[in-house]
Amino acid sequence: MAAVSEEESFGEESFGEDVGAGFSLEEIVVTAQKREQNLQETPVSLAAFDRMALEAQVIRDISDVSALTPNLQIAPSPGGTTGATVAIRGSAMINPAVTWEPAVGIYFDGVFVAKNVGGLFDVAELERIEVLRGPQGALYGKNTTGGAINLITRRPAGEFSGSVHGGLGNFGYYEFGGTLDTARLGDLLSLSFSYKKRERDGLYDNVPSSLPFANPPVIDEFNRLDSEAARVAALFELSENLELYYTFDWARRDNTPAFGQFEVGTFNDSGELIGPAETKRLKEGSLDGTLFDRSKSLGHAVHVTWDISDTVTFKSISAYREMEFNDSNDYDGVPFTGFHTIRDVEHSQTSQEFQLVGNGESLSYVLGLFYFNEKADAVNPFDFGFGVPIRNFYGVESTSYAAFGQVDWTISEKWTVSFGARWTTEEKDSFVRHPDGALIGAPTFDVEANASWDNFSPMATVSYKIDDDVNAYARVARGWKAGGFNGEPTTAEEAQKPYDEETLTSYEIGLKARWLGGRLQTNIAAFYNTVEDMQLSSFLGAYSFIENAGEATVKGVEFEGVLAVTESLTAFLNYGYMKGDYQDFSSGGVQKKDIAKFPYMPENKVSVGLEHVVNLGFGELHSRLDYSWTDEQFFYHEVDQALLSKSEAYDVLNARIALMVPFNDRQEIEVSVWGKNLTDSEYRLNGIPIASAGYSINYYGDPRTYGVAAKFTF
Repeated sequence: MAAVSEEESFGEESFGEDVGAGFSLEEIVVTAQKREQNLQETPVSLAAFDRMALEAQVIRDISDVSALTPNLQIAPSPGGTTGATVAIRGSAMINPAVTWEPAVGIYFDGVFVAKNVGGLFDVAELERIEVLRGPQGALYGKNTTGGAINLITRRPAGEFSGSVHGGLGNFGYYEFGGTLDTARLGDLLSLSFSYKKRERDGLYDNVPSSLPFANPPVIDEFNRLDSEAARVAALFELSENLELYYTFDWARRDNTPAFGQFEVGTFNDSGELIGPAETKRLKEGSLDGTLFDRSKSLGHAVHVTWDISDTVTFKSISAYREMEFNDSNDYDGVPFTGFHTIRDVEHSQTSQEFQLVGNGESLSYVLGLFYFNEKADAVNPFDFGFGVPIRNFYGVESTSYAAFGQVDWTISEKWTVSFGARWTTEEKDSFVRHPDGALIGAPTFDVEANASWDNFSPMATVSYKIDDDVNAYARVARGWKAGGFNGEPTTAEEAQKPYDEETLTSYEIGLKARWLGGRLQTNIAAFYNTVEDMQLSSFLGAYSFIENAGEATVKGVEFEGVLAVTESLTAFLNYGYMKGDYQDFSSGGVQKKDIAKFPYMPENKVSVGLEHVVNLGFGELHSRLDYSWTDEQFFYHEVDQALLSKSEAYDVLNARIALMVPFNDRQEIEVSVWGKNLTDSEYRLNGIPIASAGYSINYYGDPRTYGVAAKFTF
């Protein structure tokens, strides 16, 4: 979000006509390259949402930024409400299993969050969200192919201040929370506390079925929300050159599972599947295996910053995180025991990162070392209707070491070149135990496996300052994702055979500019990605399995524009385009390059917004309207699975109106009304296709929601 600020003049060197108005768009400061930079001077495709934007657009977790960001798709994992499927520029992992690597890195105050299982957690107080598109391994702790999402929280203010907020909405929704900052204690310590609570009734009813011999439902509603988040931050300013910053975050969700609608396929006259049957989002269903969908996460992090000199800074980030995820779900879509599962997952991770950051007149650099260890264990019994749950255990331990760095050399006032690289070594130990296979005529086995991978990923960028307000860049970067093991194999051989690492090379050009004396901002990027050994997840009826898809290319364009129409009215336009092609996709001896689909890759995506501010004398009235349109998309690469769960093109309209009344320089009350999906658009988020039987269990986006909220700041 780019706010409007008053200025005396535009400046003589601005592009466009100086129409004499005394206002322009505010500059946005980001930390995407490990130091504070103006968004317009950062040579990477980047979307940023500051605190004002998060409130104005009712962004509560990372899934809410999806519709507003070109070539970004975020959705709950199929069947759940707490796991996240995140895709940037077509790089996605559609099943965020605890044994697999994400395609997009999520960073919480600089700490890599290893798994997207349980990834849709609330954050008690966010300061900013940054979405970086394309490989970022030269500057970030973990290498990923699609990009990175930075969740940045607010540091303690160092003076007594805070806020309290609450709200109500339809479906029995309510929320409350607050923040409190202490005054500086002994000129050394500043503390900040924050808490947030949200609850909502289910969006759909689970009712008894009229079918004969149907099992009764075990819960009354689907998609119920019960969420809490808390955070503590302590800033120790030990000297003028040395500070220690400790943070603790905690979040939990105790929801009911998402409602999966049973939808049969549509066939043409030749008997070929052409898609799911046209259907509407139902208000109720009857499932006998859904029970709970819970997650809990916590994290400790210690940031040490030492200014060695005016130009050199040493940073250390020590972190520990743990996560628990539990769900009991019904994946057959009918009120009979066809395929029910329980998952109990425990995950812990330890990371240590060192950075040396230098800023000179012509040379800037970031050098880093990274250590990462994670352990994950899953107990995953399932029931095929035989009356006896089949036990299933799997897990993985992964250890990674990396050295990375980037050097920026300002050759002249106009030219800057950057070179970066990352070396990574990663080792994984996995186990799978299937002690009850004989009960269903399947193999019984207990096996362990080990493998390791090494990678070197370079990066180069050339930036050219055309004008004070216009910057162009060209970037080549390589991203890498380690191989691994399938946690849901059917045989001991599958359990012991690793799938290959994935490598992505990105070619990108971009233009970041301000026109009309700072009233118009346009950021444009075009990219071309080549992917080798693309990791894709296939759903095989009762379990998922990763295979490597050979070679593929993805090309696309991103446009983000902001215009200060008047001093009080700002307009926004975002557009993303993507197109993928497989060059080679051999699976089971069959070449599928001409028929396989690309998951979570809508060809076109558009969002427009209007923000209006009116000064009422005693306060300000802020209005925000956001409209987004997403092209049709698939969620699986296998043709029949893709067609059965396909999402047609859809649009969503959100709005918020807020009245802000200040009492003095520090105290303010804000009252707002908001609405999401105001037109009650019906669209599929994902699905679980049973291709062999010609039907799918599909999941839909939330219906219309709305509410009121109030906030007091002091």
